[in-house]
Amino acid sequence: MDLQSPSILAQLPRPLHASTGKTHIGDVYSLTDAKKRKRYEVAVAVDGEAVNIYNVQTPKLVTSYAVPPQSSFSCRPCSVRRKLPKKSMVKRQTYTVATKPEHQIKCFAEEIGSGYSAPVITSSNATITDSSSPATYVGVVPFTTGDESETDDPFDILAVHQDGRMRRLSSDLKTQHWSIQHSEVAKVCSTHFVHSCFLIDLEDAQKALFKRRQDLAALALSDVTASSTDEPSILLAVSLPKNAKEITLNDAIVQMFAVPAASRSGALEESQRLRHLQTFQVPSPSGLGKVDSKDLEWNFHAGSAGLQVSFENGFVNVDLSQYSPSVTSQFVQDEKFSSVMRVSPQCVIGASESLVAVYDTQYQSIQRSIAAGDVLSATGSTTDEPLTFISYFPKLGIAVAAKANTLVAFDLTSLHSHSGPSLKRSRDGLLIDAIGRGIGSSSAQWDTASKKHRSENMTSLHLTSPEQVEKWDQFTQTINEATKLKDYKKFDQAVKSYFCSPDSTQLPARGQYVNPESTLFLLSKIFAIEDFPTEDKASASSPSQLRIVLWPSVTCGWLVRLGHLSPDNVEIALRRAFKPRILQSLPTGSFVQALIDSDPTLKHINQVLHGPAVISSNELAYALKYFLGQARLRSGTLEETARAITNGDLSTPTQELSRQLGSEEASLKYIFLGLNYTLQKIHSHPMSSVVQSLRSNLSRADLLIMVHHLRLSLATGGFTSRFTENPPTPITLDQITPSLSLNTIIDLITASVDAVGPSGWVSALPAVNDLDDESESAIASASREMELIGDMKSEVSAALAGVEEATYLKGILREYLGFADQVSRSTKASDAANNAPSETVTAPKSQLVRHEKLNGADLMIFTQPGEGEDGYDGDASGKMLPLSLKPASTDVSMAKVKKSTGETKARSSREIGYLRRKAVGQYSFERLLV
Repeated sequence: MDLQSPSILAQLPRPLHASTGKTHIGDVYSLTDAKKRKRYEVAVAVDGEAVNIYNVQTPKLVTSYAVPPQSSFSCRPCSVRRKLPKKSMVKRQTYTVATKPEHQIKCFAEEIGSGYSAPVITSSNATITDSSSPATYVGVVPFTTGDESETDDPFDILAVHQDGRMRRLSSDLKTQHWSIQHSEVAKVCSTHFVHSCFLIDLEDAQKALFKRRQDLAALALSDVTASSTDEPSILLAVSLPKNAKEITLNDAIVQMFAVPAASRSGALEESQRLRHLQTFQVPSPSGLGKVDSKDLEWNFHAGSAGLQVSFENGFVNVDLSQYSPSVTSQFVQDEKFSSVMRVSPQCVIGASESLVAVYDTQYQSIQRSIAAGDVLSATGSTTDEPLTFISYFPKLGIAVAAKANTLVAFDLTSLHSHSGPSLKRSRDGLLIDAIGRGIGSSSAQWDTASKKHRSENMTSLHLTSPEQVEKWDQFTQTINEATKLKDYKKFDQAVKSYFCSPDSTQLPARGQYVNPESTLFLLSKIFAIEDFPTEDKASASSPSQLRIVLWPSVTCGWLVRLGHLSPDNVEIALRRAFKPRILQSLPTGSFVQALIDSDPTLKHINQVLHGPAVISSNELAYALKYFLGQARLRSGTLEETARAITNGDLSTPTQELSRQLGSEEASLKYIFLGLNYTLQKIHSHPMSSVVQSLRSNLSRADLLIMVHHLRLSLATGGFTSRFTENPPTPITLDQITPSLSLNTIIDLITASVDAVGPSGWVSALPAVNDLDDESESAIASASREMELIGDMKSEVSAALAGVEEATYLKGILREYLGFADQVSRSTKASDAANNAPSETVTAPKSQLVRHEKLNGADLMIFTQPGEGEDGYDGDASGKMLPLSLKPASTDVSMAKVKKSTGETKARSSREIGYLRRKAVGQYSFERLLV
């Protein structure tokens, strides 16, 4: 399944200075009982323009705050929305840090009443004088107020600078509680700068981050009394080396602090302002070298205590809940990514140069994908600016991203399946969903760029020695060159040289083993997917069409004979060649249409249809529709030409007929050839699927034409007497070649009648009142349909009469047939006796059959071996047939077994004669020899 095209949430304002201006997008929180929760909104700070709030659930602009034209922001904004406890009002406060025109922290406060009154918007600033380093983070530290005053906001603002200085201010920015550079930060500030920060609630940290580290949890709660409800917040600060273009992940340092909920201004100890919990280095996965420090993006997932870092070539997740942080999953590819964001414990979504896809980091597979060009057309962007992911909302199932000045959302609800009324999502990243979608699994087999022998990767190709690998690499290189040049002769020669045995020039025949992986590689070069543009912006992805790149006759004929040139194999080969993108299921008829487009003479499709490959009933029904349409079109043209010649309308009838036949005769031959091949092949499917395929792909007119063709085959196949029509239809040999079997004709006529259905037959002829407004062609068509019904009724009646006569005749000839079978068995027994070595001489086979005449009729007299001896008249017995329905027993056994004791005794001559007499039929002419 492909990823759907993104939906546009909003068009963002462009920075005033397009070359140097930036856009920063942050999260919006709600605040209830000293707990902050993420809202379905984003805060956007645009240099020189404004700070806006957008709702992503119901896409709209919520509010906007203008800023001076020279304003420039250094970090993502942060917004808090909460309800005032004693007033029916909503208060929203948005914070950001500006470096120009002054280095200060800005606050935009907005109060919205329950009525239709305009919102009250105020702003405040806090100028920063003790540090010239730009701020990298601004966040909210919630706490519980001691009084019920509506003017006291239950949270403070925490700002972190690149030089490691951290400051805490009141919500109105009028009071700065403290500003310090912690001693642990000072140890590394000379060589590192703070790149990213994350502020987590203690409740969320205890669920995952401190689940195995109770020592850190106790250290964070050391100053909290038993009666206090204020819990500290946990701050994670990630520092990177200064002035380093490329770094390893081991160079990154993560420092963990506990920020107390309540803070009082004054001379407090450093630990009471900011308590240090832990400092550690980020582990680097094996095989990962240096990465560009400018492309690093850090994120923290509180639910799994995972610290994620994304870079140009992939993504790494580090579990911080362990005593020693460890890499739990990684995703490193050769493609260049502009942004990678985690959307679940196992999956990430990444935007590369070629596509946007959801990757499974555990099984290294692609779950969903969409081409980058489709994203470009969906967003309407004309620039090559990269796509950057902002945030993921699990309950909505959307990932928010920004491309240029467009805010878009990707729908990821299909990644999670809900069972029943439970709101708990099932675990994603299943192995069953990753099978067949591995990244680079097929290219590792077919790619020849590596110079090393990769015999361990050639298991599926059964290549075990370096010589075999080298031969395969050379073969694939030759095939790629032939495909690029469209040189079918070179293609065939390469196939012969690789697959033919050293002592033969013939390719392996059907039944001999040929590795299917190698033929899939050939199919991936013969067939291709061609994307063509469309004006339909609502489609999930750009439409694609299956086409044939080149048709090497020797190779394709060999694949057809093997049965490997089938729609399923073609789709499998293209899925592997299409990676890392996910190929959509090919529409019904794609395979047939590609064969038709590659050869207008229809030789290619006839060659495939005549082969042993398995083709689905829907694909065959599509082929039937094409062949029936072409047969109707071409036959109609010839009939009109012949009628015009008969009426004398053409001045040069001979030239006109030659022109028609010369251009269409070969096509008609191959049309009917393909039609009959398709009918033979579709008959191999179950009749229920055949009826469904015919009903879904063929119109009623096509079904009626198919019935006419099958009736024609029935009449010309010698199964019935030729039926007549008015006017008679000219029959050519091409129409009945190859001939169809009786079972095929009967089953497909039944399937066609069932596909039309009762309503289709009832509505064959319109009402009499409607005929006045119909055209003559419509009336003639309806009349032909009614005649067809009448003809089929008469044919069914004739068939039933024939069945009745055959049954009656079988009853009459039953005794003759039984006697003929008995004579045949006795003849075989006598032949066996003649072949066996024996001293007795038997009569030759020619003496057992005599020809005589009786009342002018020629009779064949069958004589049993031994007849005519001892004065026995064989003529009398030969001319007589047994009249009993039950044939006489051949002989009586010479021994019998008593039922009571199981004793075996010999029969007496009298008993044997009695049993023989009882076995003789009442009207049989038999001679008993005792």
